[in-house]
Amino acid sequence: MTAVDDILLTQAALDGELDAADMLDFEHRLAGNASLAAEYGRLKTLRDVMRRELVKPVAPQALRDRIARMAAPSPSITPRAPRAVPPWRAMAASAVLAAGLGSATTWLTLRASLQETTLAGTLIADHKRGLLSGQPFDIASSDRHTVKPWFATRFALAPKVLDFAAQGFPLAGGRIDVIGGAPTPVLIYRHNEHYISLTALPERAAPSQPAFNIEGYSVEVWRDGGTEYWAISDADPAALSKFRQLFEAASKTAPDKSD
Repeated sequence: MTAVDDILLTQAALDGELDAADMLDFEHRLAGNASLAAEYGRLKTLRDVMRRELVKPVAPQALRDRIARMAAPSPSITPRAPRAVPPWRAMAASAVLAAGLGSATTWLTLRASLQETTLAGTLIADHKRGLLSGQPFDIASSDRHTVKPWFATRFALAPKVLDFAAQGFPLAGGRIDVIGGAPTPVLIYRHNEHYISLTALPERAAPSQPAFNIEGYSVEVWRDGGTEYWAISDADPAALSKFRQLFEAASKTAPDKSD
């Protein structure tokens, strides 16, 4: 890694832009690079001093008084007596109110759909970032007895770790993504030359669509025991649907046990 990369990485760490895995890697770099650690400490101290010592300017009292006078109501203005509203205007107002209530209901529905689409976009971006990095997992292992304990040391409740190698979906490992500011476990599976990212989230409202496609990526969403699973892959939609069916069936017939 070049000196420029070190500088960018240091700035990202100071600004809180690194996810949990990248921050852990950065701390390891600090432990093995004394000059980088010294520079990081210097910049952190400088930032803390600036936040503590720099005082926001306060507007002069004369200016604040002038603004207050401008905002005060003029005593020369007397309120006008209310005029009777013509019947046709009252009817129009009722129609507008009814339309507004209908629009509010529509907006709530659209907002839920928008939030779901935004989450899908985030998960797809994380999946693509893993593929582009050449290493879509933080721990590479096909052994569930290795992957689950790795998650158990990082989360109070480790996700279910099931393996479907015999059905063509072998376990490949796991990683940690940051979704909505919270570290989130992601299981990685293979299907032929494709990867599947299976993200385990706390259960939310029921998804409007259990299966859909965005930007050429297939998405499957289901819930089980308080956990909401999102499977993302560029594999054939039928293959991802089969993976979902295998996972749901295995969860019911052979519940995952602590290792």
